[in-house]
Amino acid sequence: MIALLNAFYKARYQRFNNRAKLQHWQDKQIKKHLDWVCQHSPYYETLQGQSLDQFPIINKQIMMKHFDQLNTRGLKQQQLFEIATEAENSRQFKQSSIGDITVGLSSGTSGQRGLFLANSQERQIWAGNILGKLLPNLLTKHRIALVLRANSPLYSTINKGPIQFCYIDITQPIAVWMKQLDQFQPTLLIGSAQALQLCALFTGQYSALPIKPTRIISGAEVLTPADKAMIQESFKCPIHEVYQCTEGFLGSTDQFGQMRWNEDIVFIEKHWLNEQKTHYSPIITDFRRRTQPIIRYQLDDVIKVSDSLNKLGSLKEPACLKGPVYLKDHEQLINGSKTVSVFEAIGAIAGRCGDCLILNTQGKQVPLLPDLIYRAISLKLTQHCDYRISQVADNKIEIAAELSMQGPIQAALVGLFTQQGLSSVEFTFALKPTWNTANKQRRVVNLCTS
Repeated sequence: MIALLNAFYKARYQRFNNRAKLQHWQDKQIKKHLDWVCQHSPYYETLQGQSLDQFPIINKQIMMKHFDQLNTRGLKQQQLFEIATEAENSRQFKQSSIGDITVGLSSGTSGQRGLFLANSQERQIWAGNILGKLLPNLLTKHRIALVLRANSPLYSTINKGPIQFCYIDITQPIAVWMKQLDQFQPTLLIGSAQALQLCALFTGQYSALPIKPTRIISGAEVLTPADKAMIQESFKCPIHEVYQCTEGFLGSTDQFGQMRWNEDIVFIEKHWLNEQKTHYSPIITDFRRRTQPIIRYQLDDVIKVSDSLNKLGSLKEPACLKGPVYLKDHEQLINGSKTVSVFEAIGAIAGRCGDCLILNTQGKQVPLLPDLIYRAISLKLTQHCDYRISQVADNKIEIAAELSMQGPIQAALVGLFTQQGLSSVEFTFALKPTWNTANKQRRVVNLCTS
């Protein structure tokens, strides 16, 4: 509890007056963390005393290849996979542990499942950070429902004091889990974009009382503008986002509705994906996790730079600050606020690098990032539409949607492709996609690379 309360207090109230102070504080945390990791991880022991930029950039494939040497508890990958897989198959998630270590599995959307390890102290720190950043207020009781495909002892760590926690298993028939959710009546609803859409469509259909959450938090999947609008219209309450994955609790929406990196937990480097520097994949270093060190880990995700940062070209703070104020996107002041945040804004989580469409024109390859597709379609359609756009071959795109929506979606894509100088794209059509709640919802997919 000491670790949880300490993490909660820091997540809720720790502030930095400017970027320089934040970066100085991060440097100290990173140095201390690297020294400890090099003493306890065989994979990193030869790097003792080196600065962060001397550490190798890794990804999921490299981590899983060297997992036995990388973790600091001498745990073996094969045994951990067996424990986690058995827990998922039996749906007995409390058994997904070895000693004081919680073992979890990623969804495998990228083609390879990854492992997640956290000891008891790391679970408390995670819970403190989650509660500190996500709870709307501290003066009322909260009923938190987590609507996901898999549970974990990690999640139940937040079941403390005035907080009731309920895991809703969306691999069950919808009539079963929707009735359970209606009976629980959550004040805070957390789930994937796909699960939240189902909640919006079916709440109240399997019981007498629809849910009325006071805040909704979306994570685990891309939340497109159209899907967000549909969920918000149904529940009439704020929708926040979290960037939470097996690699850590990376980002969250602040109290003013701006999504930001959790730079009090992770250090972010950018691998730029285009010359304009509007999109990047993040390289993360989590200076809180020790059991399974996450050091210069490059994610496959596509992050869109926030509009103000893209416009400015760099972080900017007002020249004159009279007392503590809130800096939105590092350039605007929120009148009357006594809060300071210099954490970098996230424009959007735009999908996976592997889901970029790669089309050809005049012998050149033109990459189209997923959020360009989302935006083009949302601007063209006036109503919510369920769709999936797939690249099935070179310059061949399949549109899966209701028959009445296929034409407008094609028109939206033709307009986007023409703007990008692409004129020889062939279209095919398929029925409206059928989503499986056990897997992530991906509205833009490149089947040539996936």
